[in-house]
Amino acid sequence: MAKRKKSSRRPQRKHEKKLQRSRHDKRRRLELRNPLRRITSRAIVPLMGALGTLVGMLQAAMDHRIAFRLAIIVSGMLLADDRRTASAWFAAGGVTDDWDRFYDCLISIGRRPKPLAEAVLKRIVQQFDPGPNGRIVLALDDTPTPRFGKHVEGAGVHHNPTAGPADGEFLYGHNWVSLAYVATHPIWGVIALPLRSLLYVREVDTPALDAKYGWTFRTKHQLAVELVLWCVATLRSLRCLAKVWVVADGAYAANPFIRPLLEAGVVLISRLRRDAKLFDLPPEPKPGQRGRPRIYGVNRIDLAKRAGHPNGWTSITYRCRGHQVTRKFKTFLGTTPLTGGVIRVVIVRYDDGNWAPYFCTDATTMARDILETAADRWAIEEHFHDVKEVCGAGQQQVRNVWSNIGCWNLNQWVFTLVELATWDREHSTLTDRTCRPWDNPDRRPSHADRRRAIVREMLHEEFLTTLPDDLDTIQFRERIETVLKLCI
Repeated sequence: MAKRKKSSRRPQRKHEKKLQRSRHDKRRRLELRNPLRRITSRAIVPLMGALGTLVGMLQAAMDHRIAFRLAIIVSGMLLADDRRTASAWFAAGGVTDDWDRFYDCLISIGRRPKPLAEAVLKRIVQQFDPGPNGRIVLALDDTPTPRFGKHVEGAGVHHNPTAGPADGEFLYGHNWVSLAYVATHPIWGVIALPLRSLLYVREVDTPALDAKYGWTFRTKHQLAVELVLWCVATLRSLRCLAKVWVVADGAYAANPFIRPLLEAGVVLISRLRRDAKLFDLPPEPKPGQRGRPRIYGVNRIDLAKRAGHPNGWTSITYRCRGHQVTRKFKTFLGTTPLTGGVIRVVIVRYDDGNWAPYFCTDATTMARDILETAADRWAIEEHFHDVKEVCGAGQQQVRNVWSNIGCWNLNQWVFTLVELATWDREHSTLTDRTCRPWDNPDRRPSHADRRRAIVREMLHEEFLTTLPDDLDTIQFRERIETVLKLCI
């Protein structure tokens, strides 16, 4: 059987016509007032402890008329199982007849995510501020979430970065440009704490949103610049004077993204294209020479030739994804039109003989710092995996564009709050692998372990604290604890 030739053209979305109108007409429902309507004011299993305090911090940044609903939604997010749709959140949180108000709450969060993101960043700065002589590392990347249906606003056809054997090169859904704070735990290593995300809508899909919401098209680089400048402005308003570093993959090593960051005093570390336009340092101007001094050197630098030359390699041992590795590297200064000035380039050779070039816009940075920061960027990829597989981000089945933005950002913020709530807790309180003897008991607690520890405390507080601690209830307590272990 002949193989079908792959087309380089992006596929177009195809949807069948909708057979019938929705039976849930919001206008008609609001016109018919129900005097017996039950109002949800408390979750079935309320939040408690450090996580409850952190969610209360987010509630303070919201309108007081709807802020109480956030704690109920977050409780449902932690307790929901299987496919984590928004309706599953509400059912697990105990929402009753006023479920439409909770959908409105998600829309409100999507319309005004900045105050909540600033509250999250403020809490992170309070805990991890390195001082004026330190540095803050931010990781930037984009990721898609698959969806289905032509009525999903803002969805389009995007490249699939993690296509498996049965997946295609493209997928239909949303694409999110995300910014995360890279924190280093003294025991568990580097963890990415997401701050805020913006929805990228392709230019061909923008007119539908423009007619309804006044949406304007912006590239991923423009969205990334907005996120970084917002973060820098918020840090300075919080009197955080640390130097800001941003690490991104090679897709963001472009002039529209780098130049605004340099003007804001941000240091960028990223991967460099192998065919990047590089020059050596410009010659020193001669005494009495007229005219503006040169920005770029005269000689072109070929990265492939530099990497292929056997001389000039030096061994270095640095931290890479929680382990100490020893590799060969070369480093030198060069000039490039990407930044309009001098950069430091580091070429690293891997064990299999392959090589990769990285660059830093601060020419005084050491090669070790560049390699370790570039390796720390992988933390945001781990976050994308956890927020989709563990938290169920992208499964909420909402159609409104603001609801989608609210759900995605809310998943990311809950991820950050769970990590902060369990940051200083001991390993034994987060992992209980007695029922899994084949597992490594010393393994770093995963995000799922942290969520389960919080849920376990919530359920114990709700169902076991009201029971008297006597001989008559010991067996009953053991039964309840067995059921809770099976549930979580």
